[in-house]
Amino acid sequence: MGILKKDDEEKQKNVQRFYLLLTALMNELFEYAPKLKHVKIPNNVSFGLVYDDRDAVLFTGKDKQTGKKTYLYNVRIIGRMFEEKRERMLKDETTASLFSWIADVCTIYINPFVYDYIVNVQHRGEGTAERTTRQIVRGFLDKLASDPDLKYVLDTIRQPPTSDQK
Repeated sequence: MGILKKDDEEKQKNVQRFYLLLTALMNELFEYAPKLKHVKIPNNVSFGLVYDDRDAVLFTGKDKQTGKKTYLYNVRIIGRMFEEKRERMLKDETTASLFSWIADVCTIYINPFVYDYIVNVQHRGEGTAERTTRQIVRGFLDKLASDPDLKYVLDTIRQPPTSDQK
């Protein structure tokens, strides 16, 4: 009985770390993207994560309390993407697989805003929106890897030291 409880506690900690990683990536990316002046993220929207059984990655709606448009990203789909790449990440001696997955998540996060702004506001093509998305994500990954202020984002996925490692 004690082993099962310990396994459940470990799973819960892993889920919390995964959620913290997704939240930190979202917050930092949405702070970073407008600074490049390639895309305008609306200031009257809210973002969040939701676990939903439907196969949609993004849900939009209107918050009844604030009246803001809400974008909710499906953690179940993002988690499935992670599980599909997990074996490759574990076998990889470098961080390339992890950063590839982070790039995929950031693309999911930012793509609706880039597409809306580039295509619908600037009246430019979808190719331009795709290039702009890649440019924003690439710049964000560079900043994530080099900026000491963003160290906390990647620290969320590290295993905390056990009592025998201290």
